[in-house]
Amino acid sequence: MLRKLPVLLVGVLGLASSAGAQEARRPPEHRSPTPAWAPRGVLLGVSAQDGLVASQTKVQWQFTFYQDRKDAFALLLEGSLSWGLAFPDAEEGKPQNAVRSFYQHSPQVGVGYRNHLPGQVHWGFQVTGGPVFYGADFDGGLEKDRRVAGLIEGRVHLGYQFGDIAGGLAVGYAEVFGYKRRSLARFFVGGPMVGLFVDWR
Repeated sequence: MLRKLPVLLVGVLGLASSAGAQEARRPPEHRSPTPAWAPRGVLLGVSAQDGLVASQTKVQWQFTFYQDRKDAFALLLEGSLSWGLAFPDAEEGKPQNAVRSFYQHSPQVGVGYRNHLPGQVHWGFQVTGGPVFYGADFDGGLEKDRRVAGLIEGRVHLGYQFGDIAGGLAVGYAEVFGYKRRSLARFFVGGPMVGLFVDWR
């Protein structure tokens, strides 16, 4: 029995050293290079709703409240600016198609999840909501439409982590609520969107 003890000790020490080596090879926990008060993400894209295509420019602040080695949950503050780029053709029975200019701007708050390791795939999702300030001008003698409503948006990110910076494709959908039914510009608020994001959280 005593003769087997050295062999057992050698085996245990070997397993311990192997586990230690694996632990040493684990990527370090993420540390943001950006101060909390500075923006940590931007998105440039387009949205489409009822035949109108609009630009989407979004700047995001992220305040992480849970951080693991590769997983993070963050409180999100986001500002969005959007203007009409392409407009629908005139159509009988659709007075809103007389639109000739359009905007929608929205400050939003929400939560998001991010998963990344340096030099690997970066992905995440988020849900935000807030007021949307929108308006449109119309041809044909129709009055200008200026309104405030609510907007909720969901978005998915998929890209690659380049050191401290991630970049890739984002797709999402935004739904307007709390609008006035007599508003013609409401037909063009929100909708599906796609864009390119950069995240340096």
